[in-house]
Order: sequence, then structure tokens, then C-alpha cells
Amino acid sequence: MKRASWFIVTVILMLSLCGCGGELERPALEDMAMIGVMGFDYVDREKIDITVSVPVPSKNKESTQVYSTHASMTSEAMLTLATKAERTMSLSQLRVILFSEEYARKVGIGKVILDLYRNPIVGENVYIAVVKGKAKDVIKGTYNHRPEINTYLNNLLRPRVETAFSSFATIHDYVFMMTSNTMDPNLPYLIHIDGEIQISKVALFRVDKMIGLYSQREGKLVQGFLGRERLPRMSFEFQHETKAGKKQSEKVVFDFVRANTKVRSKGSLKKPVINIELRVRGMLVGYSGSKDLEKRAQFRTIVQELEKRIKKESMEMLVRFQKQGVDPAQLEESIRQKYYGKWTRETGLALYKKAKINVKVHVDIVGFGTLK
Repeated sequence: MKRASWFIVTVILMLSLCGCGGELERPALEDMAMIGVMGFDYVDREKIDITVSVPVPSKNKESTQVYSTHASMTSEAMLTLATKAERTMSLSQLRVILFSEEYARKVGIGKVILDLYRNPIVGENVYIAVVKGKAKDVIKGTYNHRPEINTYLNNLLRPRVETAFSSFATIHDYVFMMTSNTMDPNLPYLIHIDGEIQISKVALFRVDKMIGLYSQREGKLVQGFLGRERLPRMSFEFQHETKAGKKQSEKVVFDFVRANTKVRSKGSLKKPVINIELRVRGMLVGYSGSKDLEKRAQFRTIVQELEKRIKKESMEMLVRFQKQGVDPAQLEESIRQKYYGKWTRETGLALYKKAKINVKVHVDIVGFGTLK
């Protein structure tokens, strides 16, 4: 009886000691280091140079802590970075992911994106962009009269009409584009110059590898073909020759009010034809020329010139995409809708590359803004 009592007391004491030794307190919010921006730079095909920025709350001035490490995947990097920070690191407030152009071209961003996408603590509304040079330099850069880098980049990459030449893809959008069987992804391309970050061009991807760039102007047309209704303004310049042989230039700034695109395919699978009908309605907010736009005939001439120019630029861009074997405008979808049998990306690209493309443009000018 006495031995049984000692055994019970010993077990109770052991359980009590185990409970006290293994319990760790959860960190308070002020003890958390919330990562806002992650940057990925190329080292070699196995290692990545990973840089993170963490905002530091302060009453007087916003500041940022930056940490870097080399790792083969993000989860490994988090283990190393956690030992460098005096607070507990978390990805729950991650807002922006930056990739250097070198990394996006040589390795591809798919592995990193999927690794973060599968992490339940990472939200879906994380913006992605490609950087000319090193992502680390952008994160460590000094920007006068700007908020700290986490807020600055998050605001810069939010979709706006003025910068709607790029898809401004979140991590969720990019995974959708990367795994689509009828399109190729595109992302904003950033340059860091004179203490500012500018969305310069659009980075074009083939699945998850960057293969090239296209201009803001081409990006506006791509977004129109993808169905975006509100497009950024475009300027046009026309050259004319008078009866006396004198050359005259004419500039037009067109503000899109609404765009509507229909893409249909016809013909056999041996000779597919893709017909694109782009209807745009807008206002002339700037005009520099000799035409009197109050006169119907001269007004109609401006409309026809705009239609011809948009069609010409669209055709040149789409034919170049065809030769490169990429489809950021998702034209393959029109062929897929009439295809019977198992559809694969290889099937779509083969049909897309040999398709004949026709573009028809209708311009409707609904009014004038400030002219001259």
C-alpha cells in the first residue's frame, strides 16, 4: 500500500514538471516581425539569394529592417532568417514578391510561387513583379518623400487605370495563368532609377520562365484583347504631306471610355482563322493638327486614321507573339471552344502558331476634351 502511494506521487510530480518545461508562450503582436516584401535573386540553379523587409513600428518615423540569406527554398530561408531577427518572423503580412530578371529568365519563378502559394499563412492577394537588376537593391534602396518600402511597393502595384497595361497579377492570378492551357502569364516590369521605382514595361513569360518584354503601348492592346473595358490613354502621331509638298505632323491623345472585344475562330483545324473585333469608345483629350474637327468629313478622317493605326499596331504585335510561340492575349481560347478531343497546351500552341489572324477595329469618338 505504501509503495503504491509513492508511485502515484512520483507520477504526478513527473507530469507536472513535463508540463512546465515544454510550454512556450505565444509571442505578442509587438514581438512579431511581419515580412512585407520578399526579393529573390539568382545565385545558381540550386541556391537563391533571398531578401526580406520588415516594417518597424515607430511613433516618429517609419523604418524598415532588411535581412538576407541564401537558401534553396523559402521554408529553408525562413529557418535561417528566424535566427537573425530579434523578433518572431511571420509571412502573414506578405504583400509583394519581387524577382530579379536574371532569376526569372534562368530558373523560372514557378517553384517559389507554388511554395508560397501552398503555405496557408500566405494570403492570396500578394502582388508579384519582375525587377531589372537585383531585387535586393530595390528593397534596400532609399526613396525620398516616399513611405517605407513595404507600403510604397504595395501601393505602386495596386491596379489602376493609368497603369493597366499589365495584369498586376496576385499570387493567385499568376498560378491561374501559369497552369492555364490557353494563355501565357505577364507581370509588371520595374526599374529602379534616381531614387524612384517605375513600372516600365511588361514581362512576358512562357509558363514560368521570362522570355521577353513588351512595351506599355502593346500592353494596353493586350489588355483590350483580354477583355479589360477601361484602358489607359494612348497618343497617336500621324504624318501628312500637303498639296504643296510640305510635311505636317498631327498628334492625337485618345482617352478610352469603354472597350469591347470579341474573339472568334473559324475554319478547319488545318487552317484555323482567328477573327478579332475591337470596339473602342472614347474622347479626344488632346489634338494638335490642322483639321477642323467640327466638320464631318475631317472628323471622319481622324476616326479612320485611328482605326488603321490601332489595327496596324495590333497585327504587328500579334504576329510577333505567334513567331515567339507565346499567347498573352489568350487567343487560343477561341480555338479550344471549337476543338473536339483532349486539349493540351501543345495542341493549342500548334494551332495558334499556324492560325491566320484578322483584326477589325471600330473607333467611336463621343466628344472632345481640351484641344491644342
